Amino acid sequence: MGIYNTLEYADSNNEVKAIYDDIFEHLGNEGLVDYFKVLGNYNPHILQTTWALFKNVLLTGELPRALKELVFIAISNERECAYCTSIHCAMCRYLNIDDETINQVLQKSSELNPKRVKVSIDFAVKMATNSAMVTEHDHKSLLDSGLTKNQVFELMSLASVVNYSNTLAQGMMLVVDEEFANLLKDNVVM
Repeated sequence: MGIYNTLEYADSNNEVKAIYDDIFEHLGNEGLVDYFKVLGNYNPHILQTTWALFKNVLLTGELPRALKELVFIAISNERECAYCTSIHCAMCRYLNIDDETINQVLQKSSELNPKRVKVSIDFAVKMATNSAMVTEHDHKSLLDSGLTKNQVFELMSLASVVNYSNTLAQGMMLVVDEEFANLLKDNVVM
């Protein structure tokens, strides 16, 4: 545990329980990670805002959830947010994304397939780390790989949400939840 304490479901008030219930509904039991529990303990308003961002960007839209999780780990890894990288690698495993693919993303492999996935990840990382360097050519590459303009907007929004999430996780100095650390310890390169 980091320097901030978590708030477990049983100890939370009705306002926080309602948000936790929504997280359970959309992510299952494994979705209520320490990130949300710390926010619930100290600032339910920020928890609600953060959860709404996650739900509306990560869990809805045209892009597959699996691609969004791969983007999440690529950006988090690039920004050196060990907590978000680990949690979203674990989420990839829950979504049955194989370890080889996860490791290719973490190692920035040029062999990642299909090309649409690689182009999407590269674009999102560029958006998250140096958006001023994004060019019209980058957008055309996405469109040429089969993404719609709506999906490009989803990627841009996702890059922003990942940056937001990384900033909070790093600021809260979170330690990776034990359950997720155990899930990743054998096959995922961190």
